[in-house]
Amino acid sequence: MTDDTEVPAPSAAPLPAPMTVAQIMEAESVALSRAPEDVLMDRAARAVARVVREELTKAGKLVPNANIVVLAGSGRNGGDALLAGALLAADGADVTGVEVAVTAHARGRQALDAAGGRPLNAVAESGIRAADAVLAQADLVIDGIAGLGGSAGLRAPADHLVGKIPADAIVVSVDLPSGLNADSGEVTGTHVKANVTVAFTAPTWCLVTAPASAAAGRVVVADVGVDVV
Repeated sequence: MTDDTEVPAPSAAPLPAPMTVAQIMEAESVALSRAPEDVLMDRAARAVARVVREELTKAGKLVPNANIVVLAGSGRNGGDALLAGALLAADGADVTGVEVAVTAHARGRQALDAAGGRPLNAVAESGIRAADAVLAQADLVIDGIAGLGGSAGLRAPADHLVGKIPADAIVVSVDLPSGLNADSGEVTGTHVKANVTVAFTAPTWCLVTAPASAAAGRVVVADVGVDVV
């Protein structure tokens, strides 16, 4: 990790006003002019890992030896999820990073590998079968398939893998449940149904607008150093 600034715990206070993707990206661009992208991603990863620890504890599970599966797309959202997985692997959790694209976020993948986690690419048929097997044993799934720029509905292999998440597994989504359109309350196609969604800076409209908001579960907003004007 490149920044050891303590990230405040996601607040239990009322959610801040929702923002559009364009508004959040504009605020992030200002923050990125002051701090490297890696720093903001590390803060996001720590916030996600903290929520995961809290959810496992509430469920009566210990982080060491918990079976955690990270579903990761190729973008920064997937990188946040993989970096969170690395932190949890360092805590002793059994973490598998399932990549749903041909390429993964390089730094996130490297961090997970260095922490003792297992990367697994699920694009090929053999990888999908292996991913099905690890998902069947998951205590908790971190959803980092698609971020704020994702479109509605998931494509293969993500749509298949989401259907394999056990009903009793805890699901923590990063930014939003993958498969939703961040700027809309509409639901179209296959999407993740989360127990908790960790948003950064502000919630997007899908997290607070029905029917999409029903897929978000409990929404928490973490401050990673992006100022809202």
